[in-house]
Amino acid sequence: MKTSLVILVLSAVVAAVVAQGEYAPPALEKKYDGYFQYANVPSQHEYEFGYNRGNDQHRRNHYEQSKDMRFRTKVKWDDSYGGNGEHYWEYNHSDNNGYKAPSYDAAPAYAPSAPAYAPPSPAYSQNYPVYEEAPSAKL
Repeated sequence: MKTSLVILVLSAVVAAVVAQGEYAPPALEKKYDGYFQYANVPSQHEYEFGYNRGNDQHRRNHYEQSKDMRFRTKVKWDDSYGGNGEHYWEYNHSDNNGYKAPSYDAAPAYAPSAPAYAPPSPAYSQNYPVYEEAPSAKL
């Protein structure tokens, strides 16, 4: 009975302290290291997303957006050895806006033409070896 009473009193004291806001659990401490990711979809035919990922050795940044028949994306990367790069794509047309793809007709057939050059003349003298019969040995 005494232990039940002690537990009841202690739990009442802890509940009172927490209810007054004097006790707060320690906040999760995370240092912002510059890496993130997100996505946003405001409507059915529109979206954007991006991220910045990596570590001390290599990093990558990517952003992509599609809105009003327009698409664009950008990718950047670098590393601790000095390597880096960036790509950027943007497509701002579609078939809905009157864009017509070029028509590619079949290429005309061509007959092979005669060579426009003559075989080269030799730049050296044509010395052919001459074979003579060896003198006969006299006994």
